[in-house]
Amino acid sequence: MNKISQQEPKLIRQGSVDFSVGYKVQTTWKFQEALMFTLEGLGATMFFVSFLFGQLNGALLGLVILMASGALLLVHLGNPRNMIYVMANFRHSWMSRGAVLIPVFIVLGLISVALLGSNSAVIGGMANTVLTVFFLLLSIFILFKSGLVMHSFPAISLWNSSLLPILFAFNGLASGAVLFTLYPGRLPPDFYWVLPTVIGLFLISLMFYLSTSGRAGLGAVVSLNLISKRYFTSFYVVGIFAGTVMPMIIGLHFAMWPTQTTMPFIFLMTVARVVGDVAIRNVILKVGVYDKVL
Repeated sequence: MNKISQQEPKLIRQGSVDFSVGYKVQTTWKFQEALMFTLEGLGATMFFVSFLFGQLNGALLGLVILMASGALLLVHLGNPRNMIYVMANFRHSWMSRGAVLIPVFIVLGLISVALLGSNSAVIGGMANTVLTVFFLLLSIFILFKSGLVMHSFPAISLWNSSLLPILFAFNGLASGAVLFTLYPGRLPPDFYWVLPTVIGLFLISLMFYLSTSGRAGLGAVVSLNLISKRYFTSFYVVGIFAGTVMPMIIGLHFAMWPTQTTMPFIFLMTVARVVGDVAIRNVILKVGVYDKVL
C-alpha cells in the first residue's frame, strides 16, 4: 500500500471553498441518514412479513417505522417544499423514486390493514394475492433503494461498488426479520431458521464487500483505512460482532432448540441487530471519500 493511500484524508464541508488537491471525506450524509436508511429496510420487511402471516399489528408497526423514515427525509431536505423537487426527478434519481413509491406503499398498506382489520370481503382470493405480490416488489425496492442511492455517487469509490445495494438489502432484511420475532403471536418453528440464514447472508455479503472494495480505487482504500483508524469500535465491535455475529448465534440457538426461546434473549437479539444495522450504515456513510482530483 503506497503513501498516497495511507495519507489522512482532508475534511471539507458542503458549501466551503477549497482548491487544494487531496482526498476529501463527505460530511453531508451522517447518522441521521444512516438511521433513515435503517428504518426504511426495517419498516418494509416488518410490514411484508407481518402481512404475509396475517399479523396486522406487526404490519401497522412496519408502516409507522416507514413514516418515521419519511420524517427523517424531510429533515434531511431542510424544507418540506423541497420534496416537490425531489419527487419531480423520478426518471433519473433513486432518491426520487423512493420519495414517490414509499408514500404509495404506506397509503396502500394502511388501506389494506384497515380492510383486513374490519374483516372486509374486498381483500381475499385473487385480490390478496395481487396485493401480496405488489407489497413484495415494493419491499424489495425499498430494501435495495438506500444502496442504490449511494451507488449513484461515482466520485466515492467505496459507495460505487455494485455489492453495496445487495449488502444494504440483506442488512435491512435481517433487521426486519429479527424485529418480527418480538411480535407476541405464535411463530412457525421453521421461521427461526430464517434468522441465522438472513443474518449469515448479510455477513457473507459484508465480507465480500470489504474484501473487494480495496480494489475499487485509492479513494476506497483510504475509506477502509478510516474504518480501521477512526471507527474500529463502531464498525467491527458494535456493527459486526455485537450487531451481527451475536444475533446470528442467538438465532441459530433458537432454530435448533425452539422450546428454549425466551423473550429476554429475543429482545437482546433485536436491539443488538438494529443497533448493528445503524452502526454499519453510519460508518460506511461517514468514511465516504471523494476520489482525488488533480
